[in-house]
Amino acid sequence: MYARQLRHVILEIGRRFDLPEFHIVGSAAILAALPNPPEGALTATRDVDVIPPQDDEHMADRISFVLGEASDFDLEHGYYAQGVTSATPRYAPSSWRARAVPVRVEKYTGWCMETHDLVLSKLGAGREKDIDFAKSAAALGLLQHEELLGRLGDVHCSDEEHRLIEARINALFT
Repeated sequence: MYARQLRHVILEIGRRFDLPEFHIVGSAAILAALPNPPEGALTATRDVDVIPPQDDEHMADRISFVLGEASDFDLEHGYYAQGVTSATPRYAPSSWRARAVPVRVEKYTGWCMETHDLVLSKLGAGREKDIDFAKSAAALGLLQHEELLGRLGDVHCSDEEHRLIEARINALFT
């Protein structure tokens, strides 16, 4: 996924669903902070995870149906939108929306999860691709160790999960 593709998805969602604003979580959100990432873990995704206004599950389903994986849009362009809910970034700090970064295309805005919040979410999920993503972001100097540790306190999860995420954060900087 590249910035021009993200901008295209934002435009299509705005136009097709008359949504002036929505939130973007998942890997594509990094493009708000780093529009031209190097090839690799930060560009590996083909999808844009979109949370519609008011966490509207019906709208999330519509987005996935019209612009989602294996849709005509995906088949034509090679990337797609996935409608999700606020439950998707399970390990994001509860205040992540306040730090979202706007990507404006014409009159539409995709509010992208800020890099530290995005990486915390990925470190909590802990899949190999998420860890690789976090390592790549750290290697590019996009993350601050203390900022990640500070925001971890705003992640609602078990003590065991907190310890695991903290260990993953520390591993990024060793």
